[in-house]
Amino acid sequence: MQLIFPIILLVLCSCFHKTQTVESAKTSYSSQECSNLYPFQGYYVDLDNMNALLIDGIPAKDFKNCSKYSHRFSGNQISDSVTVGDRSFVLSINSQDEKYEMKITESTKKKIIIPLPVASPLPDVHMYSAGLIPFGDEVILILEDMYTTHYSIYKYSKTGEMLMQTQIEHTYVTHPEPDTDYHHRYVYLQYITPSQIVFSSNIYSSEKLQTVVLSMEDFSTKVYGKASCGVILDEEESTLAGFISEEGKNNYNINLKSGKEISFMLQYGESYFETLLHGNLLFFSNYHPIASGATLYCYDLIEEKLVWTGDVKQPMVSHSKYYNKVTLSMYMDKIIMEGNEASCNYLQIFDAKTGKRLAYFSDLE
Repeated sequence: MQLIFPIILLVLCSCFHKTQTVESAKTSYSSQECSNLYPFQGYYVDLDNMNALLIDGIPAKDFKNCSKYSHRFSGNQISDSVTVGDRSFVLSINSQDEKYEMKITESTKKKIIIPLPVASPLPDVHMYSAGLIPFGDEVILILEDMYTTHYSIYKYSKTGEMLMQTQIEHTYVTHPEPDTDYHHRYVYLQYITPSQIVFSSNIYSSEKLQTVVLSMEDFSTKVYGKASCGVILDEEESTLAGFISEEGKNNYNINLKSGKEISFMLQYGESYFETLLHGNLLFFSNYHPIASGATLYCYDLIEEKLVWTGDVKQPMVSHSKYYNKVTLSMYMDKIIMEGNEASCNYLQIFDAKTGKRLAYFSDLE
């Protein structure tokens, strides 16, 4: 379904699990997985044997829908309609008629209509966008008026009762001349973890740099004076552990939730990161969202050094208009790197210990 809420996606870094520190022991790769079947381009890749399989029918479980990384493949879970238990929440917005409502439908077909908390009557030039996020037995509503300076965020119970509310500033205003307001947008919604909403500056255009992490549990916030160009989730993929910031050309910082900062350099570095945390190792892909290709690295957070550079096969295509998105996940002792580019889609599998490429699949071949 088409989203009502406009999202400007940036890649962010996440935090460690609350019991994890960079002083932990060296990581082990042994674990139990829900499925070895990775769907790709109409077939399934067997992650154990790394060969492509054609399967009659659709399996009940596959890696993308049952692993802890499943949220990475579905994108930010924000929409104009969500399901919480046996109830569906649907936004009904008609800006021309100034009608902003949330409709709650139970399995019994009983419907509850909740007016959204917008200005009434609406100012002539104001127009709201909105999105919903499911959170346990509750739902989070994010409202944005295109002419104001804050996100308005509300939590509702499954019966439609408003439980709490807060605001996150995204724009500051200056007055270069009398009777003139100049709006400076510097923060956008960037990433949603199972328990947090992350807002951060656009590193290319913001005049003010900031990353704000909002807890969906109690609406508390943590503010950082840097823009995030890559999130790092804890090993359980549940909360933010930190983020990567760009400190200058080819210079970056890993900013951990503990307060520790680690500086590193990349030759020909780009400003977007996809990351994956496993023990004391941080795997990350560095790429540009409108250019071809990507890199893959493993970094030791205890030793504070690069362990390996992955043997990534590059598409090597010419282009003008372009898009590029990398998604990382992990199966046993293998790093899975899926790339979705304007010219091709590929899947590359690497040995987590060495960075050696074990398999490559692409719709170019």
